Amino acid sequence: MWWPPFLLLILIVTTGTASLLQPDNIFSAGRIEYRKLLVDAKSASLYVGARDHIFRLWIYNVNDTSSESLYTDRELKGDPEETAECERSGNSPSECASWLRLLFVQSDGSLLACTTQAMRPHIAKLDALTMRDREIPQSIIGVCSPHHNLNTTAVFVEFGNPDGLPTIYSGIRTGLSLENHLIYRPPLVFNNKEVHSSMRTIYTDSKWLNEPQFVGSYEVGQYVYFFFRELAVEFENCGRTVYSRVARICKNDLGGKNVLRQVFTSYVKARLNCSISSQFPFYFDHIQSVYKVASESDTFFYASFSTADSPFVASAVCHFSLNNINRLFDTGLFSEQPSVTSAWIQTPPEQVPNNRPGQCVSDSRHTSDADLHFAKSHLLMVDSVPGGEPIIHQRDVQFSTILVDKIDNKHVIFVYVPSRSEILKIAHWRESGSSVKSFHLSNLKLPFSDKVFDISLLSNEYLFVADEARVSQYRVSQCEAHYDCRRCAFDPYCSWNIARAMCFTKEAIHSTAVGWIPDANSADRCSSQAKSTDVKIYPGDATHLRCNSEASSWTFEKEPIEQNERLISTVGGGLVLMNATVTDSGVYRCQASDGTPIVEYRLIVDGENCAQPRTLDQFRSVQREWCKKYDNYKESLSKWQNWHERNSHCPRVPEQFKAGKLNSNVVI
Repeated sequence: MWWPPFLLLILIVTTGTASLLQPDNIFSAGRIEYRKLLVDAKSASLYVGARDHIFRLWIYNVNDTSSESLYTDRELKGDPEETAECERSGNSPSECASWLRLLFVQSDGSLLACTTQAMRPHIAKLDALTMRDREIPQSIIGVCSPHHNLNTTAVFVEFGNPDGLPTIYSGIRTGLSLENHLIYRPPLVFNNKEVHSSMRTIYTDSKWLNEPQFVGSYEVGQYVYFFFRELAVEFENCGRTVYSRVARICKNDLGGKNVLRQVFTSYVKARLNCSISSQFPFYFDHIQSVYKVASESDTFFYASFSTADSPFVASAVCHFSLNNINRLFDTGLFSEQPSVTSAWIQTPPEQVPNNRPGQCVSDSRHTSDADLHFAKSHLLMVDSVPGGEPIIHQRDVQFSTILVDKIDNKHVIFVYVPSRSEILKIAHWRESGSSVKSFHLSNLKLPFSDKVFDISLLSNEYLFVADEARVSQYRVSQCEAHYDCRRCAFDPYCSWNIARAMCFTKEAIHSTAVGWIPDANSADRCSSQAKSTDVKIYPGDATHLRCNSEASSWTFEKEPIEQNERLISTVGGGLVLMNATVTDSGVYRCQASDGTPIVEYRLIVDGENCAQPRTLDQFRSVQREWCKKYDNYKESLSKWQNWHERNSHCPRVPEQFKAGKLNSNVVI
């Protein structure tokens, strides 16, 4: 079909390489800003925090609110007088609403919820199913922030703390003007009695924390880990530079007896190195999000990074080994600054005490003052934690939330790109030996344009996306987005059907059934399975042949294609053919860097039946032909409508009539 040139241009520009996601289910109770998500697979619940509400949804269908066993709505509204006072203090109604900031599931089946009620945070213990109070909510300071726009973090640690008492560790900002940056543990309480005092970092010393932006916190073993970015104190004599960090604290830390009283004695930190290696490495210094994935031999932290805010923004994903982090903290060298104006240098190993900073001891209050003085000024490691080569890096975008699903021996990474409302899907795995591989599977376009507040994951099942107006539920597989065999085979959720030349959600039987390519190990069979598509156009037309693989090349009739003014490669790996002629007919193939075909097009440029109009008279002639066809269509539609109006009152045709046993009185 011939298209006017301006319309053709619009089609080419708006055709992207991302596959549009279609939600399986949607939950909405109005436009109340769904900001917080928590998946609890054990109870099949998705907890959602919104303005003045906490919802418990059924994790397999968030739209099913038919019974109390699947759906609960807990209203959070605070005292009206406190809300009015909050607004009189100059805060907006939104700031003075009740918001869920933190939510944790405890082993006894209760929920620990920290909410902001008129800018006065409260912590409550709720029943996980009914969400009724199990204890009277109490006002609390330093655990969750009333300000939603601050980068804070918190982790609930149920076991391993002093006297086995559960508590929350938070990275937060406090003070009237939010000038205090600290990592904090509230007092440990048993039977309403304070057993141990609160613990914190020193917020008046920039060597401890220097304007940090917290992005995540996790507990593993006897430690709690914090991930954040901050102004680099070791670089401050040369200007303001941001570095990403990981910090570690012992759970059983009780502070010192005199020195570092009620201050963490085990606090140490190191730089996270996410960079492209070269003679002059290119660093991604701003960590944005982090996600923990445990395996049998190690634990990995996947993180998204970006460069500093500038006209040349770029982003990357790196991953860090917990074994490497602990090895650095346990045996690495420390940095020190002899004076305020001097440069940072390496501390001589012989000066490090036997009780080195970062070690866990049975009772830190028995540590000598000399060792604690050393720990107070020796927090930073000389070396950084290696992140390896970035798994993926892109320019002109900023990555945000990252999630990782563990499927068999592969990790599937989901990275949100806010500027494009897309989720990148990447496979990452380790082959025999130390070889690490990755494969960019697809770009998934979110269907709604509202601001996204949170994304959560149910392993091997669903992604949940919370925005201003709704909570959307999407299958993690999205196998229909793969239209080539190789990409389907590398997706741990999917299998390629040879006979139908289509990608389907993987089932256990696919590994042994004939006619399936179920995984990357059999992807070499894709060399003869390139999906072929027929495309018919007319002289003068343009067409976009999609490939969805940036690391690819094109051939025409098995010969490499060179770009010219009519053959244009797209950023996403596709090929645009402009002003087609009959000689452009043939087989176009997109293939991966190793020569494996991804997709194939059989293009036919029909020069016999139609041609692009070249003059105004020719255009008017084509228009008249279309008008005749349109008039015929309207006439047929009118006849059908008249018949429908005459016969819509008639009863359903009986079975006897269908069998030819009765006469029909219906008049057409």
